[in-house]
Amino acid sequence: MKTRQARRYGMAAINVDKTCSVLSISSQNRQETSLLNDCDINKILERKFGSDNSRLVDWKLEPLDRTDGFLGQYYHLRIMARIDGKMQSLQFFAKAPPPDHSSQFEFLQRFDTFNKEITVYTDLMPRMGAGGPPKWTVECYLCKRNLIIVLEDASIDGYATLNKYVPFDKEHCVWLLRTLSRLHSRSLLLDERLRRESGRTISDLYGQLLNEVLFVDEDDRSEKLLTSGVTGLCAAIDLIEEFDDKEKIVVKRRITEWSRKISRLLAPSREHRNVICHRDIWANNIMFRHDLAGNTNGCYIIDWQFLRYCPPAIDFVCCLYLITDRNIRDRHFDFFARIYHDSFAQGLAEEGLDVENYLSWTAFRKSYTEAQDIALVYAALNLQIMLLSSEATTDFCNSTEKLEQALYGDGRAELVRYQFEKEPAYKSRIFEIIHEIKNRLPEYPPNL
Repeated sequence: MKTRQARRYGMAAINVDKTCSVLSISSQNRQETSLLNDCDINKILERKFGSDNSRLVDWKLEPLDRTDGFLGQYYHLRIMARIDGKMQSLQFFAKAPPPDHSSQFEFLQRFDTFNKEITVYTDLMPRMGAGGPPKWTVECYLCKRNLIIVLEDASIDGYATLNKYVPFDKEHCVWLLRTLSRLHSRSLLLDERLRRESGRTISDLYGQLLNEVLFVDEDDRSEKLLTSGVTGLCAAIDLIEEFDDKEKIVVKRRITEWSRKISRLLAPSREHRNVICHRDIWANNIMFRHDLAGNTNGCYIIDWQFLRYCPPAIDFVCCLYLITDRNIRDRHFDFFARIYHDSFAQGLAEEGLDVENYLSWTAFRKSYTEAQDIALVYAALNLQIMLLSSEATTDFCNSTEKLEQALYGDGRAELVRYQFEKEPAYKSRIFEIIHEIKNRLPEYPPNL
């Protein structure tokens, strides 16, 4: 959406296209890259400190050796500047698309996923507004379509991701769910504001932004991704010694039937209220901050490339299946649901809305009960890739052929078996999900 649309609703959008005035800067060590230039750096300083309070001295963009994500290249942007007359060293986090010869880049191109995230930062979030504290995501300082996104480096304030192999405990789940409720409540508030002021909805305004990109009906690549995921699960089922041959056949058939309908199961609901959902909330997309005693005192949700419009219960349940083990879910699921809903209600109440008129507890409980089955299948398909070891991720990212086979071809079964041997936590989490599918998932998905 255009910046002027954000202004129409009283929201200040980031100016991506603003023309930069020429500044006289004496440093001879300026690093010009195809991603950033001096003009861009001055825009970042202006956004952070105001137009008259900063003067650029020098800057550099340093690649990070990160392999915990498939859909980007990551950098530290280091800036030396005079702020109110005092020299300061600043650090930001930046992400760019993956190399243009990679399968990941092809994925981004097909669904314009990188620019989708830019629209989230430059248009959608300013319209939604942050709401009251606590803050729930990072600040964005510069976006250039198809090239780069510059964000605050939350690690400077002590934020970090947790070990993805260690299931989240109760405390971290509570912080995450309260943070997630902020996103959802701000979405509903914007939706109501749009309906009242223009008769339009978030779906009307951002339909293209909210399209499914992972499991797309009648899309060849999505079909291959889905088939590969089922292949990986079948390979895992064959290794479960507690299952006899008949049980293995039954579970494989059940997973296949549900997987075929995953796109429609994740679609916007005709019965339940829909909001903007993140749809990719797992350990590497959640950052926590802790005090000196180890207590959690902050939580950010990051990475917005899979945004979707669907019932909030989808985000609520899917994230629990991606970050916890069954013991935590079975012991605290109802408590987590109450925590989420109470926080969601509080977010609506900040602007005078009564949650009972929009997402009552009864409606939410019905919605998340239905979403549990979907989350089981969603987690089974996605954890195969999310929980890959750093070694495997590096290996596959460095070989287009291996990555193609692992994501879209027959190589998934071999990958899953290899990870079972190398990473016990990987095997444990996948097995646990499969056991729960056997014990709880209905034989067939609902007719949609």
